Amino acid sequence: MLARVVAGVVLLLSLAVHPRAARASACCGAGHGMAQWLAPSERAAASFSVRLSEQLGAWAVDGGFDASGEGVYHRELKAEAGWLVRAGDHLQLAVSVPMMVTWSGVGLGATSSGGGPGDLGAAVRIDLIDGAASPWIPSAAFTLGVTLPTGRGPSTGAAPLDAGVSGATGARAMGVDSVDITGADTTGLGVAEIRPGMVFEKSWGSFHALLAASTSVRTSHRLPDGDAARSAPRVQILAAAGPSWPSGASLTVGALHEREGAPSEDEPGPGPRNPMGKERARTALLAVLAHDVGARWTAVGNLQVDVPISGIGRNEGAFAALSAGLRYVWGRRD
Repeated sequence: MLARVVAGVVLLLSLAVHPRAARASACCGAGHGMAQWLAPSERAAASFSVRLSEQLGAWAVDGGFDASGEGVYHRELKAEAGWLVRAGDHLQLAVSVPMMVTWSGVGLGATSSGGGPGDLGAAVRIDLIDGAASPWIPSAAFTLGVTLPTGRGPSTGAAPLDAGVSGATGARAMGVDSVDITGADTTGLGVAEIRPGMVFEKSWGSFHALLAASTSVRTSHRLPDGDAARSAPRVQILAAAGPSWPSGASLTVGALHEREGAPSEDEPGPGPRNPMGKERARTALLAVLAHDVGARWTAVGNLQVDVPISGIGRNEGAFAALSAGLRYVWGRRD
């Protein structure tokens, strides 16, 4: 599924509240943005979100896009609880716990459903530059995300799942018939992942902008023929911007691009060699609408759609996802 998104996912649940002493963020929605981190006046935050995604189709290895055929679908409902705390003036720590339910079909009446706990996520942010004193220099921070494989990985032994690529393709390529080829039993990547990155943020009055980049590095996974394979690093770039209003609302729109090279072989197994896969890429458009609904509460709605055009993606599933969430915040003066 869409990952991480974290990077996700995780990049799309940002909230803030009004500016009294008991409140935690910059005035009038200015702190909402796209980031999932605390505003300068916030000490900690708890969040809960629900996300529904639906597969639109897939990009082939040559970049051509094909819409999902009759009876072919991959639908996911994901609920996630998160906790974020400030551990110092320049250090923030975060953790997220997801639960997932999936419904899949690959045509010809082959359907299935499944679910369970997903992969645990943790993140660190270290502030490096405070750009508040300059009209042009942005704030900059180093980020580090970690995903632990506590969910159920692909039963097909195919490459780790991300961006909504189901296990059906991998199962057919490997000749595996004794597993759920719909991929509905998968709730996690199946491998550990670490994502170092940088975030640049800037506000001009009621207008804000964000540029974020990260690289995902994963542990190796075992293929059915006994080979140990490792996915190539996955580069993620997010650019977004938008206005905020005195009512406490803000809108942020942007684009996300992800690209990953072909996987490599770590340890050859005893069986015949299988193709190791090809380069993968996807591009999505997104929008986040946030609104303060109380002294400590903010509601957030998010829409993310992979652009279903040939040539803009490669070897990936294309999805549309809609999410809604709430966040409760504690101020640094509480």
